[in-house]
Amino acid sequence: MQARLIAYPPDAAALPRWLSTGDRLRIGRSAECELVLDDPSVSRVHAELRFEGDFWRLLDLGSKNGCFVDGMAAREQALPASCWLRLGDVHCEFAQFDAERADAMRGREHDRRARSAVLTRQVASAARFESLLDDVLQGVLELSGCSRGFLLLAHEGDYAVKASLGADDGALGRGVFTGSVGAVQRTLEQRRPVVVNKMQNEPWLSSRASVIHGGLQTIVCLPLLDRDKVLGAVYADRQGFGEPITDVDVELLAAFAETATLWLLAGRAIDSIDGAPRWSTLIREQAPGGSGA
Repeated sequence: MQARLIAYPPDAAALPRWLSTGDRLRIGRSAECELVLDDPSVSRVHAELRFEGDFWRLLDLGSKNGCFVDGMAAREQALPASCWLRLGDVHCEFAQFDAERADAMRGREHDRRARSAVLTRQVASAARFESLLDDVLQGVLELSGCSRGFLLLAHEGDYAVKASLGADDGALGRGVFTGSVGAVQRTLEQRRPVVVNKMQNEPWLSSRASVIHGGLQTIVCLPLLDRDKVLGAVYADRQGFGEPITDVDVELLAAFAETATLWLLAGRAIDSIDGAPRWSTLIREQAPGGSGA
């Protein structure tokens, strides 16, 4: 029986770890741990998961802020087939799976890497700038498992919504946005991806009206960067629960966004030559009877 632990650090991608019989997983802030949680509430070596006989056991390794299983403090406890752990302030999801189910789930990373390569090629082959924008947004939605989103590009000192999928275009046109304004603002200001998998665990988001009314559970927002310049951002979200956005997913999304930015820059450069002199005009000017030298 294999097990999976998914840690949900605040304001960051989920960190999944698979465990097989005989494994042990030390968790803490120290780089010596098999699962490193860079959170001040977590001790350097906080806890350990190990397989004993027929079950997995959680052991508190002398942590400062304790370990909890389904909300109850635990120093040493056998774990049920599925439960929620809390190590300091970091929530973790634990579940056991049979070999067939585990193999299928572990194949997700390989499938996403292959799909990311396909989507990157699709972006590179876009015939028009408008279709390029749609392809970039569609790629982010697919890789993140989100259901709706939009793409912003810098325009005249502001940002313009240049593509949207699954969002209410009419509402966006009226300036009404039912997603997370805070996530977009944080991405643009801090120039880094913002990932939220468990909305209720994020104090800076959970009380916002846009999040509550939208019933959002998962958010990802990626900056589009040209060195130090912010060209825009891609925002995606979903209601309801699904597979978490992991550190591997963010790695793929960031690489995809970086490639997409290069093609966006190229597309903008091509668009910007609309008013430039045409070669055919220059040729005519050079023809006999023309005014050119």
